[in-house]
Amino acid sequence: MQWIYLSPHFDDVALSCGGLLWEQARSGHAVQVWTVCGGAPAEGGDLSEFAQALHRRWGTGAEAVESRRAEDIASCLRMGASWRHFNLLDCIYRQAPGGEHLYASEQAIFGELHPADLPTIQAVHRELVAAPLDAVLVCPLALGGHVDHKLTRQAAEMLGRPLWYYPDYPYVLRQAEPIPAWEREMWQARVFPVSQPGLDAWGEAVAAHASQISTFWIDAEAMRAAIKEYWGEIRGVRLWVRT
Repeated sequence: MQWIYLSPHFDDVALSCGGLLWEQARSGHAVQVWTVCGGAPAEGGDLSEFAQALHRRWGTGAEAVESRRAEDIASCLRMGASWRHFNLLDCIYRQAPGGEHLYASEQAIFGELHPADLPTIQAVHRELVAAPLDAVLVCPLALGGHVDHKLTRQAAEMLGRPLWYYPDYPYVLRQAEPIPAWEREMWQARVFPVSQPGLDAWGEAVAAHASQISTFWIDAEAMRAAIKEYWGEIRGVRLWVRT
């Protein structure tokens, strides 16, 4: 069986379900990670102060996307997955035709999709049409409300085909419930077990995204402890499907 996981950014699938991908690959499934926001801004292009500050925190400088692509390849190899990087820019780089930065603050990236971004959903949808019809397509629930997660989910749902959904980690920790109560009866959850070796691979897959650890944790040790705690609740990964 072929599984295709849609990752808004390079690290989202590794963070949310890295151990599951390892288990599936070990069981003989073909597993792929398609990163939607995998494009690089033009060399010497106009970056917002917000984007520049993130580059400094990541320690990547202007080579941020190149560094993150390399991290993603290392992460996918650890999970036993193949990879594909789309050319869409991360929201922190996207600009309106007049040059306005669409998402120039932390608040903006967790707000509403900018009207100038609506054609971007169509562009991502056109990329996703290439997914084989016999593949299982897994997309983010978009918990936390990040604009790139919402964009990815909307583009996937435009396909009109069955989808599985993964809770966006660590944003799911801030949710009282992964699925709102008013939707619950339309959804079904399935827990996919992850073994201790799978948990170890999960931590290693996330650690490969070294530039991103500081987004949520003080160091890789704290990250591994957090993922172990998350895994320990059900000793697996919960995916959701509409019934």
